[in-house]
Amino acid sequence: MVAGTGTESPLRFSAAEALMLPPLHELPAVAAVGQPRTGHRSETRYDTEDSALRRHGLAVSRISDEDGTHWVRTALPGESEADARTAAAGDPAEVPPELVDGFQAVLRGRPLEPVETAEARVTTYPLLDSGGGAAGWVADETVEVHDAGAAPGAVPRIRRNWIAAAPDTVLADQLEALLRQAGADPAEAEPAEGKEPAVGPEEALDADSPVGDLLQRYLREQFAELLRHEPRVRRGEPDGVHKMRVATRRLRSALASYRTAVEREPARSLRGELRWLARVLGEARDAQVMRHRLRDLVEAEPVDLVMGPVAARIDEELLHDYRQAYGRIREALGSGRYFSALDRLETLVAEPVWTTTAADPAGPAAARMIRRDRKRLHRRVREARDLDGDEYAEAMHEARKDAKRLRYAAEVWEPVAPKEAGATVEAAEHMQKILGEYQDSVVTRAYLRRMGAAASAAGENGFTYGRLHALEQANAEAARERFAHAWKGFPSSP
Repeated sequence: MVAGTGTESPLRFSAAEALMLPPLHELPAVAAVGQPRTGHRSETRYDTEDSALRRHGLAVSRISDEDGTHWVRTALPGESEADARTAAAGDPAEVPPELVDGFQAVLRGRPLEPVETAEARVTTYPLLDSGGGAAGWVADETVEVHDAGAAPGAVPRIRRNWIAAAPDTVLADQLEALLRQAGADPAEAEPAEGKEPAVGPEEALDADSPVGDLLQRYLREQFAELLRHEPRVRRGEPDGVHKMRVATRRLRSALASYRTAVEREPARSLRGELRWLARVLGEARDAQVMRHRLRDLVEAEPVDLVMGPVAARIDEELLHDYRQAYGRIREALGSGRYFSALDRLETLVAEPVWTTTAADPAGPAAARMIRRDRKRLHRRVREARDLDGDEYAEAMHEARKDAKRLRYAAEVWEPVAPKEAGATVEAAEHMQKILGEYQDSVVTRAYLRRMGAAASAAGENGFTYGRLHALEQANAEAARERFAHAWKGFPSSP
């Protein structure tokens, strides 16, 4: 950060080396320009050999300035600037591992090395008001950039920046106008600030666009979602597990539903890796969902019907399950299998190997694929009609997966057929939610049987577990009836 007295966001400009700073004291709100202060800043930027951080709009740097020496990186969603900064310690050339833990989905085990060093000379001019107080500041910065791999004696890249800030918006506007009039141009974002990578073809898509372009845009969006939420999973944020799992499922479903548009490999094997990742994430997510569901059931009961330490046992068992499952997530996210899958997935979404089907018009081609998934769901529901008990529950669980797959396939289609695809998304999501309620009841009853048996073995009263099991049986029957009613209005499969 350049020297300054305020917390306001600085205005940055690029200036030619020959330009002179304009007369700052002539601004109406500036009574005088204080004694200039001269400082120096050294910044070494780190990246992988293949520039993975830069490709993803991320940066890690070691900075020495008047505040001392510290490491900084691009802040991730949900983080503060303090989270992205740490004091320098240990080996000055080794990036602190804890600083880049959230970057592992991009680094994937590759080491960080210095790629360039920027040496900046900064002269800061305080702007004073009529009372002698600070009104703002302007800094004149000259930066020499040395590439780490440059030959000895190579000429560095030179850039010059003017940076200005003022808490008063009128003075800030005046500063911007004055520096522009002097010949400066608004500066582009520095590498350390980063930016979101593009997520797909930028041109507008319509029903005549190739279906491959439609699929590729969706895959890139969901891959970006996976990378966005993965650091939240590493930080232990509960919602991060859910969001990353959803992105993983969407990627897998899209590759399955639109499989005729891409070559069989590596798409097929990547679907298997995405299934593995979703399963790892799902163990922790299921424990989260079950704990909240059971706690809600207990809290809704009259106090005199809750016999024994029911809530405590729920917390004990399901928090234990969650911690065990989260440990397996951390292990998976640090594995070579995971990093290899991300490498292959990134290659696939960036440069898919298309079949001839990918060139077909998106509107009719996607519609055909949607019909295939809808037939799959109808077939599953028909097969379940003659089943009961565990077999019915398993069939409905599979039907829920099919409804989810249909929903995600329709999401791919939606940009070119918003009305028809939107209706399919809505209908499939409605089925998915009803079947999800049924499946949650099935899983909840299994937990209650296990907990009830453990409570009895410990000499506790098992009444409440049995009562909650009966309530869940009623919930399951209600969900089954809602599904039968809703299914009558579900779009038919031609």
